[in-house]
Formats: sequence, structure tokens, C-alpha cells
Amino acid sequence: MDRSLKAVELLCRNPNRPQPISNPFPTTILNNTNRVYTILRTMQNLNDPDMEDWEDEFFENIILTHSDLSGKTFQDCQFKSCRISDSLLRGSSFRNCLFEECELTLLKVDNAGFSNCQFTESMLQGINFSECNTPLFYPDFEKCEIRHCFFSNMDLKKKVFRDSKFQDCEFFRIDFREADFSRTAFSETPFSECDLRKANFTEARGYTIQPEQNKLRGAVFSYPDVTALLAPLGIVIKD
Repeated sequence: MDRSLKAVELLCRNPNRPQPISNPFPTTILNNTNRVYTILRTMQNLNDPDMEDWEDEFFENIILTHSDLSGKTFQDCQFKSCRISDSLLRGSSFRNCLFEECELTLLKVDNAGFSNCQFTESMLQGINFSECNTPLFYPDFEKCEIRHCFFSNMDLKKKVFRDSKFQDCEFFRIDFREADFSRTAFSETPFSECDLRKANFTEARGYTIQPEQNKLRGAVFSYPDVTALLAPLGIVIKD
């Protein structure tokens, strides 16, 4: 017999002796319901134009589409398994934030800042990062997939792009000195007029780098992909 019905039956037998009635809803259902409510409330608060400053917050499983986060400030926040697409981040500031297993797609980032932020195991698509506030654009990427993004006129010295994948992106006039591209895969992603001195391309593959257009002194590459640097010279390499 259902525990709640059993409690009611006992209460009917002895009405002067109240019996505790067990919760008829499983704990897991209640926990999930509370979790969904928390997510929905957080999504509503993020879209509230009066709530501009967020500090030391943890956002999980948040889905934002066609949202306006313009002008908001996020300090020491963590985003986990969040999806933000077709949204405005104009003038927003992210400082010391972590994005883990997130999807960021088609965002407008005019004058936005990502200072000392880290993207891990995340996907970023269709974002023109050159529109950011470039002095405040200083993130690290690790195990990320980055597609159809544009980077230009930035100082990204010593930044990390390790174990990532870049597809149909472009780097133009970037200071990548001592940056870490180790084990990163590139597809249709050219480097143009970039400073790659002492950058680490160990075990990286698929990169398109014209030696006469970029600074390469001290950069580290691995065989056999390093031979791609000779392609513009028309040199034939035989085993």
C-alpha cells in the first residue's frame, strides 16, 4: 500500500493520534523541481536590466537565447554547461570567470571584456572578438572548439590555446609571443601579420602560416606539420 494512504488509514483509525504522513513525491523529483525553478529564476534575473553586477556566482545549465546582457559585470563567476546564443553582450565585463562545457554562439560582443577568463571544453561559434574591448580581452582556451570566429589587433602574449580546435577562424595582427598552441588543430585558419616569436606549436597540426607575413623567430614546431611553412616557397621535400 502507498505510504501516504497507509498514514491516512492509521489516522482514521485513531483520530486523536496524529500520524506523520510521508512525502508522496520522491526526493529526486522534488530536487529536480527545485533545480529547474532555480535555473528559471536565475535566467529571469540575468535578463533583468536592473541586476547589473554579479560576483562570485555559480551558473549551471543556464540557457539564454535572444537575451540582452549588455553592460553587466561578472566578477569571479563560474559558468558550467551553459548555452548562450544570439544574445547581446555589448559593454559587458567578465573578470576572472570560468566557462566550462559551455556553448557560446552568435554573440554581439562590442566593447565587451574577458579579462583573465578561462574557457575549458567549450564551444564558441560565430563571434567577432575583434569588436571586444581589446585591452580587456585576455582569456585562455583549453580543449575548446572554436568555429567561424575572428580575432584582430590584440595582445595575447603567453596565453593558452592548448588542445583546442580552430575551424574557419582568422588571426590578424595579433601579438602571440610565447603563446601555447600545443596539440591544437587548425582548419582553414590563417595567421596574418602576427607576432609568433617563441610561440609553442608542439604537436599542433593544420596551421596556415606564411613565414614572410609573420614573425617566427624562436617559435617551436613539430615534424611533419612544420613542413607546411615551406609550402609558399615551392620547395619539394623528399623522404
